[in-house]
Amino acid sequence: MSDQGFKEVQQAFTSSIRAPEPHSTLGVEDRRLNVYRELFYNNIESFISGTFPVLKSYLSDTQWHGLVRTFFLKHESETPYFLEISEEFLHFLQSDHDDAKQLPDFAYSLAHWEWLELFADAYVETQGPLHPCVDLENEILTTSQCAWLQAYEYPVHQIMPGEPVSPAPTFLLIYRDAQLSVGFIELNPLSYLLFEALQNNTHQHIEQIVEGMATAHNMPLNQLLPAALETISGWVDLQLIKSKV
Repeated sequence: MSDQGFKEVQQAFTSSIRAPEPHSTLGVEDRRLNVYRELFYNNIESFISGTFPVLKSYLSDTQWHGLVRTFFLKHESETPYFLEISEEFLHFLQSDHDDAKQLPDFAYSLAHWEWLELFADAYVETQGPLHPCVDLENEILTTSQCAWLQAYEYPVHQIMPGEPVSPAPTFLLIYRDAQLSVGFIELNPLSYLLFEALQNNTHQHIEQIVEGMATAHNMPLNQLLPAALETISGWVDLQLIKSKV
C-alpha cells in the first residue's frame, strides 16, 4: 500500500471511530469498530473528568456524557498531545454547540479554574535564576515564573457540588512552590494589582510602585505602603517574590 493509500485508510478509520457511517468502506465489522470507539471515548472521558471533577459533579450523568461525546465527535482539536486535551475541552466550552450553550453560566469560569491547576502542575519553568529578597524596600522585585493571576466573575475556588452559585468578583493567585506543590491565594483588588505590577516590574523599587497605585486610587501612601510591604513579605515567604539584582 502506498503512503497516500495508507493515509486515506487511516483517515477513514479515525473518522469512523469518531462518527460511525452507515455505509463504511473500511470493510471492518461495526461490532469491532465499536470496541475501538468505546476505548477511545473512555480514555478521553476519563482524562476530562479527572481534570474537571467539580464541573462534572454539577451535571447529570446524561448531560455530562452528552457534552463529552459532542466534544469527541465534533470538536476539531489543534494539538496531538494528550495532556492538552483539557485545554481543547475549554475551547469547546466556548463554542456554539448546543451542549456547551446549555451549561450553567459559571461553567466556563469553573472549568478554567480547574484547568489552571493542571496547567500550573505541568508548567515547564524557563526562568533564569533569581536572587532571594533581602531588603524589600531597596531591591528591584519581580515574581516567580510559576505564579499566575486570574480574575473571575464567580468564586470558582469555593464552588461545591449541590450548593447555589452566585456571581461575585474573585481575584486569585495560583502558584507552584519549590516542592512542586500547587497552591492558591485569594486576593483583594489592590493586592491583585500589586502582584500584577511586580510581575511587570523591570526597574522600579517597591515605594515607586505603591506610590503609583496610591495616586491612581486616591489613597494615602503612608497607609498603603506598610500594608503592601506586609503583603509582599508573605509572598516572599512563599517564594513568590524574588530580587532582580
